[in-house]
Amino acid sequence: MHKSLLRSIATLKKYLGRLNDPLARALSWAAIWDMHRDAQISSADFIEIALSGLAGEDDDAIVNIVIGQLGTSVEGYASDANRDKYREKLAAGFWNLMQSSAPASDLQLLYSRAFAANAHTPEQIKNVRGILNGEIKGLKVDTDRRWDFLIALTERGATTQAELDAELASDNTTSGNLLFETAKAATPNAEAKAYAFNTVMHQDAQTSVRSALVAGFQRPIQRHLLAPFVDLYFENLLSEWESKSYEGAAKFVTGMYPSWIISQSTLDKTNAWLNGVGKDAPAVLRKLVKESQDGVIRALKVQALDN
Repeated sequence: MHKSLLRSIATLKKYLGRLNDPLARALSWAAIWDMHRDAQISSADFIEIALSGLAGEDDDAIVNIVIGQLGTSVEGYASDANRDKYREKLAAGFWNLMQSSAPASDLQLLYSRAFAANAHTPEQIKNVRGILNGEIKGLKVDTDRRWDFLIALTERGATTQAELDAELASDNTTSGNLLFETAKAATPNAEAKAYAFNTVMHQDAQTSVRSALVAGFQRPIQRHLLAPFVDLYFENLLSEWESKSYEGAAKFVTGMYPSWIISQSTLDKTNAWLNGVGKDAPAVLRKLVKESQDGVIRALKVQALDN
């Protein structure tokens, strides 16, 4: 790595959270993310810079963006060997940031949700249950936020179907039903994944229901459960495109692409479809598939730094 880049990384680790000028901070945040996506800095460096910088960041919008970027860094850009330790580190960082946020503040809520979405150890998962139970001073866990924490617990195998049914009974609204579908699809077993995949693919479900199921299906910590659906995805691309409206077909094409199966095999299977069955497919369909593939290509490139 070039010496000037090393100096820049060291400077950002130490000073990003101390910059008083909001514009300078915003530009710095954008720069480090671009560096990360362009495979100039590893997940280890990005996580350290970002967690340090967030301690001094009070712009809710920036915090929300960086939280999402950190999730992508850990789940998409980290190597398989390092991912678990990064998950634990990220959750610990969000927990500390939540604890230091003002009670009832937007930042407290943002960090509580980020913590739940990244909880990894048994103790961290136990703390998600504590948040759900109202144990954090000042944090208002309203109906929608309850679903956030329940879904996080569900994808980690820490809820029961009876608990989800009871939550739906108390929130039998349009939003509640959609979040219930997400929770069902996030349940960590093959049956839940098959239910989500087949409903999105075969049934004439509403767009909102498809979106809810895709959100539950595509859980990166469950990538081992998603692997069996890769071949099914490519086998059904053309028939889905031809049998549904653009909106429904596009939801399947982009939503069910194996984005979390970050491997050369995924690239090879994508290329095999593009050069085979999908060679003469409509240009829009091919474009959607290629754009999805681009994300895996980028992820593999950045992962190579994370030794």
